[in-house]
Amino acid sequence: MDEFVQPSVITAIADAEFEGMVSSALYESGWSVIARPLDFATLAKSLNETGTKNVLVIYSVDLPGLTQVQLQKLSHIDTSLLGFADAAGSARGFSEISQRPTSPEELLAYIRGNIRSPLLRVPLLQSKQKFKAKVIGIGSAGHCTGATTLALNLAQELALLEKKTLLIDANFQASAIATLLDLRKIAEEDRWLDLSENFSVAEITQNSISDFSTRAMEAAAYFDFIVVDLGSLQNISNDLLDRRWSSQVKIWVSRFAHSMLISSGSDLLQSKRLKSLCDELDEIKLPAQISLFIVPTETSNKRERFQIVDFQPFIPKEVLYLPLDSKLCAAARKEHTSLSEINAKAPLRKAFAAIALQITT
Repeated sequence: MDEFVQPSVITAIADAEFEGMVSSALYESGWSVIARPLDFATLAKSLNETGTKNVLVIYSVDLPGLTQVQLQKLSHIDTSLLGFADAAGSARGFSEISQRPTSPEELLAYIRGNIRSPLLRVPLLQSKQKFKAKVIGIGSAGHCTGATTLALNLAQELALLEKKTLLIDANFQASAIATLLDLRKIAEEDRWLDLSENFSVAEITQNSISDFSTRAMEAAAYFDFIVVDLGSLQNISNDLLDRRWSSQVKIWVSRFAHSMLISSGSDLLQSKRLKSLCDELDEIKLPAQISLFIVPTETSNKRERFQIVDFQPFIPKEVLYLPLDSKLCAAARKEHTSLSEINAKAPLRKAFAAIALQITT
């Protein structure tokens, strides 16, 4: 993997309120803001005077003196450019311009998704305004914590509520959706595979990642919900800044997700991993609402299964303790189906149904 070097930042934004939000968010997240010019002439002078090679220029199209021709002169190998519309939402004829983020969390997610390699930058310049779907990212604080079970059953419960739902397997280290549903070659589908009127699946691999952003935006305009199985979220702060192909889905979800659901076991080791992940999440401040789901570890004792973990300073939207039912899960795997098809009245199935209902209301 290419080692990521965090660039120095120049903010070239005339709007004092928006510039203040951008600078404050960057300062609080440990970024180095080396200049804050208020017109193009000062911006050009700042770039000429800086001895730093790796520079990120965050600008708005209403910067006095800025033109497309002058902007292109700044586009050299050591400078990255991220442009935002004016306060009215107009791009003023400039290319590769995004709408202004409305919060520091949304801004930071945008920046993380666009300072990667040039080949990946352009497809990530997307607007959330065209979304019909609510994106739900599902990951784990470790391994074997039930994240895939949560993703698969939540997606199917949403479909049962007559919501058009796409389940995406982006767990590159341990993809399992195709196996659990007894499907073949779903990764070769041009878009996704329809299993029923309201339930579709897709699998992302290294071979299909190149057009992921385009496919994801198409899906977001068609489905009501997109549920993404992300696998382990350990070291997520590094994943959101590196250049590996396997990080692109996490970056997309971190920017566009309405909710992030994180599963963890209840034993001592899993609880420690969850606390570590929560500390990371508190630092990177994703815009999504984040909920934690504690799945009882079979080897843990009763005290560990319901032990309250102190997540401070991170504050999740919700912490939910799921019932243990390994027999029900094993039966669903054997029959290649959902928990609702095995036993609709089982406590674990009811828990998943309740989560789906809560998401839709």
